[in-house]
Amino acid sequence: MNEYAIYWIEESVAKNYFHKSDLLHRFFLECAEKQDEIIIRKQFRFITRKIHFYKFAMHLKTFSSPDIMIKRIGNRVIVKKGEETLCLYIENGQLILKCNHLVSAVSVLFPILEDIHPYFFVQGKDTPQYGWISPKPVKAQDDESQVLYNFL
Repeated sequence: MNEYAIYWIEESVAKNYFHKSDLLHRFFLECAEKQDEIIIRKQFRFITRKIHFYKFAMHLKTFSSPDIMIKRIGNRVIVKKGEETLCLYIENGQLILKCNHLVSAVSVLFPILEDIHPYFFVQGKDTPQYGWISPKPVKAQDDESQVLYNFL
């Protein structure tokens, strides 16, 4: 099974770093290497939101479709749809996802996560994959003070 870390990114950080996912990727790799450094932990807490596992499990149960089975076993949640099984748990402030294929997570889990918050960042622990769960472009604020005119 492949293992992925899912981070709930603060909205202000997500808007500033949405198109700089490589920086987030490198930061989370550094967090894994230097877990004991106080500055790294403070930065991690600043850019991520804490995932409350019980609330998260309840949200999964409430907003999943009827063909998806969700079962909480201790500190883990098992999500099953057909033959695909996903396992979720919290570790060091990150939601850990174990699955055979990321495609099943994209179709089963990610739409439910989008209902919670639009800015979840996923990073493979044993694969080089990383990115936002739903790459929705962040709208730039319209600046009406700048107008182009062509007098020709």
